Amino acid sequence: MSVSSRSLAHPALAQPVQLITLDNGSGLTATLSTLGAGIWSVTQRDESGTAAELVLNYQDPAQWATNRYYFGVSIGRVANRIAAAAFKLDDKLVKLSANEGSNQLHGGPQGLGSRFWQYRIEQQADSVAVIFSCHSADGDQGYPGNVALEVCYRLNRDNELSIDYYATTDKLTPLSLTNHCYWNLAAKPGADVLGHTLWLNAGYTLQVDEQLVPDGNLLAVAGTAFDFQQAKTIGRDITQLANGYDHFFVLNHFLPDHFALNHADKQQPQTAAVLADPASGRVMEILTTEAGIQFYSGNFLDGSLNGADGMPLTKFAGLCLETHDYPNAVNLPQFPSVLISPAQPYRQHTIYRFYTKRSG
Repeated sequence: MSVSSRSLAHPALAQPVQLITLDNGSGLTATLSTLGAGIWSVTQRDESGTAAELVLNYQDPAQWATNRYYFGVSIGRVANRIAAAAFKLDDKLVKLSANEGSNQLHGGPQGLGSRFWQYRIEQQADSVAVIFSCHSADGDQGYPGNVALEVCYRLNRDNELSIDYYATTDKLTPLSLTNHCYWNLAAKPGADVLGHTLWLNAGYTLQVDEQLVPDGNLLAVAGTAFDFQQAKTIGRDITQLANGYDHFFVLNHFLPDHFALNHADKQQPQTAAVLADPASGRVMEILTTEAGIQFYSGNFLDGSLNGADGMPLTKFAGLCLETHDYPNAVNLPQFPSVLISPAQPYRQHTIYRFYTKRSG
């Protein structure tokens, strides 16, 4: 196990970005960034010893100043969309900063993914970790309460990259964090993800309105384009949708009869998704304590920016599998609560497990 770091400075960035690379000595590396406590790079070696990049990045580092696609960063305070950028708390209306029309997306225009985080390194015999921390002040993007956050990325010898989230607050407030990494296991310039296969441990998806905000209803996926209960290629049914996938899938261990569950009830991570690229044999398995996964197929990548490989970032160039709690839950009391309190801190544990079909 080893760790190294470097600094990246650019006039467009408010300060240099510290990039910390974890190497497990077994063919997997993860480079983490102080900007947004994010994933900058994940590389996996194949049987020939050739390392391939599995996540999307920008060719021009200046794009990180705005990061319009939210590449790789930790998202919050509340991931996904909140209708009308507002919710009621203790019968009082809380107004948030809107940044997607009238709604709030991914914590607002200056959400956690746009911040520079502090970090420390923790090295053990069988793993190495980077632990990021930051403080979100009372009123940040409209949210009540001071919140202290930690995001720990840990890489072990078994080719597992885990993310542990922990947060405390001094007031009742909503919190639902995630990582917004774009994956492409094909690792070939210009390749899209439509040929990837995906399995989701989910029998339901959340119905959304025309603004992609959940309206409180669940839809059974069986027999629809949203059915990934048997692994299938992402491209097989995508043309049945107006623009592609951008939907929250409720994991089967958080079915509707479990709506009373909250942060304190989360158990050990459960297998939630398996993403595979048949051509290369690369596989990524996701385990999580969270209620579901937002599957986003890169619909808004429009080709106007280039990726790190020099190719335009076009539609379906990468996909996100964002583990978090029910979106818009602050406005839908039938959904599990995303509120934390001084007596009930926030915890999440998500694991990404990498292997190849030939070796896995």
